[in-house]
Amino acid sequence: MLELAGTIALASGLLFLSAAFSGLNIGLMMVRPEELSRKAARGDEIAQKVYHYRKNGNFLIVCVLLGNVSVISMLTLVLDSIAGGVIAGIMTTLLVTAFGEILPQSLFSRRGYRLTRYFFWLLDFMFVVLWPIAYPVSKLLDRWIGEDLPALYSHEELAHMVQDHARHSMSTIDQDESRIISGALQFSRKIAGDIATPLEYVTAVALDDEIDAAMLSRIKREGHSRLPVYRKGGQFVGILYVKDILGRELPAPVSHVYRDKLYDIPASACLDTALSRFIQTRSHLFLVKDADDHTIGVLTLEDVIEEIIKREIEDEHDEEVAI
Repeated sequence: MLELAGTIALASGLLFLSAAFSGLNIGLMMVRPEELSRKAARGDEIAQKVYHYRKNGNFLIVCVLLGNVSVISMLTLVLDSIAGGVIAGIMTTLLVTAFGEILPQSLFSRRGYRLTRYFFWLLDFMFVVLWPIAYPVSKLLDRWIGEDLPALYSHEELAHMVQDHARHSMSTIDQDESRIISGALQFSRKIAGDIATPLEYVTAVALDDEIDAAMLSRIKREGHSRLPVYRKGGQFVGILYVKDILGRELPAPVSHVYRDKLYDIPASACLDTALSRFIQTRSHLFLVKDADDHTIGVLTLEDVIEEIIKREIEDEHDEEVAI
């Protein structure tokens, strides 16, 4: 009776080890090394330890599989001493399938690598014991199959991942953050010509105009904070800032109020390049020019920001100049 109890206890222990190896296999391999590295860099102690095992993926797989095969073989021998023959084989298959594969893989797939912290001792032991066999085999696999490749995603895939994450009830990313992140990922793939206001829709003033009540009324109606200034012949020469008009005695010549700093940008320039130029020049408005150096429209800093946040923003002086 004691011998039977000891045999059952041994079989249970081997089944537990089989479950541990099976769970470790999916729990460790389902998480990418680069994800662990990011978590480890933020001070996650579990991730730091798991990364130590996971960074050599083929060596880890060989150790875990050799360990699992070994304990299943021993379990078969132990059960054979109880039931013998075909019955032992059937018992091994059923027990390993239910408790050594399905249950642990289900648990580890949901809990991820955090369950592996309870089995660091087992991994350390197996790494030492199986090193003479596992190391050369893993190196052959590295040569034949290759090491783990980093998980790389396109702009669209990253945007969809963020959106899916934000929709989850447990997500710490809200919809506004998701929209801004998605916009930031996509805006660099657009060019200035895509979002520039075409020249025929641009409100501009002539250099030799006078700012009078009628012009001020029109500017208020348009609701812009700055307007391009052009001379006869259509050449743009500067910018008229609405804030420079307010409080002035009217009428006043545009030539006395406008600022002559005006920059241009190619229509083919990516929006991230445009944003960098806005920052460098401290300007808020660019002329957009085609390949033949013809002005085809106007691009503002607000246009670029709207592409990032995916919403129209209120001009900084809208309330000030609105009727």
